[in-house]
Amino acid sequence: MIKNGLTMKQLILAFIFLTFSQTHAKLLDKTIAIFNDSVITLSQVKRVQNNIASRKNISPLIYKKTNYTQEEILELMIERLLIREKLSEVGYVRNDEQVESEINNIEKRLGLSRTQLLSFLKSNNMSFDEYFEIIRETIEFNIFNGRIIRPLISVTDQEVKNYFYKTSKDKTLAFKYTIVDFSLEDSKMKKGMLNTFPTILEKFQVNGILPKNFEDVQTNVLGDITEDGLTKDLKVLLKSTDEGKFTKSIKLGDTYHVFFVKKKDLVESDIYLRSKDQIRGQLMGVQAGEVTDLWYKRERSKHYIKTFVK
Repeated sequence: MIKNGLTMKQLILAFIFLTFSQTHAKLLDKTIAIFNDSVITLSQVKRVQNNIASRKNISPLIYKKTNYTQEEILELMIERLLIREKLSEVGYVRNDEQVESEINNIEKRLGLSRTQLLSFLKSNNMSFDEYFEIIRETIEFNIFNGRIIRPLISVTDQEVKNYFYKTSKDKTLAFKYTIVDFSLEDSKMKKGMLNTFPTILEKFQVNGILPKNFEDVQTNVLGDITEDGLTKDLKVLLKSTDEGKFTKSIKLGDTYHVFFVKKKDLVESDIYLRSKDQIRGQLMGVQAGEVTDLWYKRERSKHYIKTFVK
C-alpha cells in the first residue's frame, strides 16, 4: 500500500496514461517543416491561421491578406526566418529590450496602458507573446526592406514619364524632342523611293551606307523641339513614334522628311508634377516585389529547408 491512498497499480496506470497522453500530443503536433535546426509544427501554422485577421491589423506589410492556406502561412514563416538569418549575418539583431521599447512607443502613441493593450489583444484572440513576436518580425521586415531590398531598386525619371504617358487619360500631353531630320527634295524622289525611305534609313543606321539614289539626302539635328508651332500632322507623327525609332515619311512644302526620334521627353505639366511621386512609388512597389521574390529564391539555396506539407 502506498501513502495518500494510492496503490502501486494506480500509480502504474497513471504513469502509462501520462506517457500515452504526451506521446499522443506529440503525434498530433506534426512537424511540417525544418529550417536549419529549427522545427515548424502544424500547431504553429494553425495558430497563425486562426488569428490572421488580428495579425493583418497589426502588421499589414507582412500579413497582406485576410485568408491564407496552411502552405502560404508556412511560406511566410520560412521567409521571416530567412530575413532573420540575413539580418543576423550583417549585424542587425533586434533583442527583447528593443522590441519592448517599440511596444512602449506604440502604447504611448495610442494612449494605451499595458492593461488596456492586454485586454485588446485578448479580445482579438492573441496573446502578448504572439504580439511581441509580431512586433519583432515587423521591425526586422522594415530593416530588411530598407537595408537589403531598397538599394537594389531603381526607377528612372524616364520610366515614370513613360508610365504616365501610357496610363494617363489626359489627351493633351505634350513632349519635347531631340530629332534627326533626314530630308530629300520632291524633285529627287523617284518612283518607288518614297515607300522605302524609312527602311533605307534604318539600314543606314546599321551599316552607314546609303544607296546611290538616296545620296542627296540631307541631315539636320534638331534639339529641344517642343510641339509649339508644329503642324498637326507632324505633331501626331512624332507623338506616335517611340524614342529610338524612325517616323514614317511626311511631306513638308516641297521636301519629304523622315525623322529619327533620338530623345522624347514628356513635358512636366502640372498634372504630371502632381502624379509623378505617386507613380514612382507604385513602380518601386512593383519592382520591390519582384526583387524580394528573387531574393527569397536565392537565399533558400543557402539553408537547409525541408517541408512536409502534402
